Amino acid sequence: MSLKPPRTDSIQASNRRIQRHAAQEEERKAAFRSRFRWVIWGLAVVLLMALMTDIRNLSSRLETFQKTGRESRRGDAADLAAGFQDERFTDPVGRFSLVPPRNWVRVAKPVDGFFDTVFQGPYGMDMSIQVVVTNGLTFEKLIDRLRRVERTLSADTHMDVAYVGPYRAVKRSAQLYRSKVLMLDFVTGDLAHHIQFSVPTDLYDEYEPIFLRLMQTYEPGRILRIAPPAP
Repeated sequence: MSLKPPRTDSIQASNRRIQRHAAQEEERKAAFRSRFRWVIWGLAVVLLMALMTDIRNLSSRLETFQKTGRESRRGDAADLAAGFQDERFTDPVGRFSLVPPRNWVRVAKPVDGFFDTVFQGPYGMDMSIQVVVTNGLTFEKLIDRLRRVERTLSADTHMDVAYVGPYRAVKRSAQLYRSKVLMLDFVTGDLAHHIQFSVPTDLYDEYEPIFLRLMQTYEPGRILRIAPPAP
């Protein structure tokens, strides 16, 4: 008894199914690679901006910062610690508000455009804030994303958990050339918040607890839903 050869149309249909499955799998892989590249690009830009700020302020730090005999200056640690009840700053778009560091100067328009708001203080210090709209990003997903970035870059940012008011935040730090960066990331509803402080390395331990206390004045805003036009 001889076996009948498979029909040509059945073979073609099977090949088409295999090709569709392969195309769908490739689309999923491409989407994952695209999201992963966005995460790496975001962290790289943040660190690059911090490094550029560090380099721009290098000459002034060398002149003003000394381990001993440093004179008090407007906007220094004592100023910040006494200013937690000062007037609040509200983001013009309504994404956040906070009590800014006392006697720090707000940059009218950040040069790089990456951050929404930047405050500059003495000794080359600065505070930068970025708030973006997310789509279902949770605190757990945020941690996983940052850990993947660390593994990809073979970096150790000393990831820990801190609180900004009632909100859990991922607390990280990164050592640059002559400065150290404190970073706080957290989500509130559909908004993701990234705040970073750049501080001369030898001043970091003095200022970190003050910055964390300052962040207790931070209040996230809300996304204003646009009502559909009347029929």
